Amino acid sequence: MNLCKLILTLEKGPIEYRIHIPEGCAADEIELKGMVCDSRKAGPGVIFAATKGGHKDAHDFIPSAVAAGTPAVLCEREADVPVPQIICRNVRSAMGEVASLLHDEPARRMTMIALTGTNGKTTSTFMTQAILNRAGIKTGLMGTVLYDDGEKIEEAEHTTSEGADLQGLLARMVENGCGACVMEASSHSIAQGRISGISFDRIGFTNLTPEHLEYHTDMENYFSAKRALFGKYMKDDGIAAINIDDEYGMRLRRELGKRAVSYSMRMEEADFFAKVLSVSEEGLAIEVKAPGLSGNKGIKLPALGAYNVMNALQALSLACAAGVPAAAAIESLEAMPQVPGRLERYRLDNGVTCVIDFAHTSDGLEKALGAVRQVCGGRLYVVFGLGGERDISRRPIVGETASRLGDYVVVTSDNPRGEDPEAIIAGIEPGVKRHATPYKLITDRREAICLALDMASAGDIVVIAGRGPETRQVFKDFSIPLVDREIMEDWCRMRGRRVL
Repeated sequence: MNLCKLILTLEKGPIEYRIHIPEGCAADEIELKGMVCDSRKAGPGVIFAATKGGHKDAHDFIPSAVAAGTPAVLCEREADVPVPQIICRNVRSAMGEVASLLHDEPARRMTMIALTGTNGKTTSTFMTQAILNRAGIKTGLMGTVLYDDGEKIEEAEHTTSEGADLQGLLARMVENGCGACVMEASSHSIAQGRISGISFDRIGFTNLTPEHLEYHTDMENYFSAKRALFGKYMKDDGIAAINIDDEYGMRLRRELGKRAVSYSMRMEEADFFAKVLSVSEEGLAIEVKAPGLSGNKGIKLPALGAYNVMNALQALSLACAAGVPAAAAIESLEAMPQVPGRLERYRLDNGVTCVIDFAHTSDGLEKALGAVRQVCGGRLYVVFGLGGERDISRRPIVGETASRLGDYVVVTSDNPRGEDPEAIIAGIEPGVKRHATPYKLITDRREAICLALDMASAGDIVVIAGRGPETRQVFKDFSIPLVDREIMEDWCRMRGRRVL
């Protein structure tokens, strides 16, 4: 897109801005093909968006971006560089709109589906994508674990990308023939305007439990951030799929009225309802009620935990709202593959089962351990840690949850970031000590996991919680490769064991 055309198009949009074109610049000769917010990725044809973060101000990197060939800049204050500048009040919220225009508004060419809530987003996005793909709707995915543009799968950097990267990924999905995109929408991305430039056709709400309060300060502000997704970013004819077993979901359902469908495991009058018939280590036998079915349908869901039934209902309600017949959607759920790092189960040839889960809150860990406890015939070992630079008040609460539900607890390091790992562990320990459950404190995560696997015997289950499929352990100024599944596989090789 030509820079002059972009400027003329912006005049019709919602962004307040001004243009600075240095003397000698010919805006009508500048062709643009995209946008980046990382100066290391700047180059010819690519606008550099100078965002301001908690630690760095990208305005300081504008000269290096220009030196790399960037022909224009999106910024919040005028820079002394010889390229045109689009100057606005908040780059982070504006760049999605601008990047969308640069890529010819890719979100308008797909069915856009967003998932928000504290827990369950990742599993529900995977389930929704699986249903839509099986229904013949090629579907891209963006979330905490990975990005899938319809052709290529890559590890995710953020739950919800910055606006420039997000729009670029959406453009790739359109180019690769995707008819839909399902994505996680974090509270941070909503509050910061990172999803600007997108109007959603369908939005799902999973639940709301205490998390990110170091950012939102209290639950009401946290809920307001989530609610803005439905008020500001959902199309006028959009439909929301709401968990009415959650008190905040019930509030949303009342506010949205006819623009919402409901799902529940408590209230049979909900639009989508399910109940658990039986539980085994292979999964859950459930019965489902959904619009369009002649009667309730019994299926085998290959997942543990009643909360995964709720995730399945979320995916089912979104897929049906997007036009997939209920019977076909339910059949797709029966064939669901494991979701990486979400109660991901591995049976070892010595009779031990290893479960890897992302749970890193008290609520998430309680649900994960409760689900595993139902099918555990022996002892339940829990290996977990908590990330640094997060709400310290919840550390003993998570520790109490682990020792109350586990038979043996190993507290270890997660992503300490800028904190001392041992200080984080010390903050968890008082909660662990509230019960008589035996425990150990081992800072090295590899050593902690190996200890639990060494101690376990046939019939026991080892739950490794907190990191799920993450591939790097983050410290203050560096990170190291670390994957919980690979640690388990390394242990198997060292001990002559194998995964069945």
